[in-house]
Amino acid sequence: HSSGITACTYHLFYNSIPVLVPLQAMLTCLGNTTAMFAAYRIAVSNGWRAPWGEILALNEEDSSNANIQEEDSQSLVGFEDLGDALATDNDWTFIAKLFAGCAVASYVVKYGELWFDFPFESELYLSLAFIFIPSLLNSFKWWKR
Repeated sequence: HSSGITACTYHLFYNSIPVLVPLQAMLTCLGNTTAMFAAYRIAVSNGWRAPWGEILALNEEDSSNANIQEEDSQSLVGFEDLGDALATDNDWTFIAKLFAGCAVASYVVKYGELWFDFPFESELYLSLAFIFIPSLLNSFKWWKR
């Protein structure tokens, strides 16, 4: 997520902030490493055992201390929860909504940036805000679940 936002931010500022390229590489490596760790934890929780024995002491957690999830407020609903809202649509209304949304978003992206000066200036701190604010909000949303 953060790696993709970094790539989009790099292009939003017309490739004028070169420090974003190694930042994207670092975020990609971090994301892939945490995804690998999560896959390992899921496999272990389903009974998988490494053939070479215990590598990490991840299995020592007591299953009686499982996380009790609280009901989430509707204000933290993300794009992945749109399936429930769109489930009642037939194929044609879904395609019409998808086309209209893409057309409006394309128009806003293409001509909306002309209303602002920041894409044409190399502002490192603004670009980092573009990357880390959505990433932190996404992390907070998943932490609340």
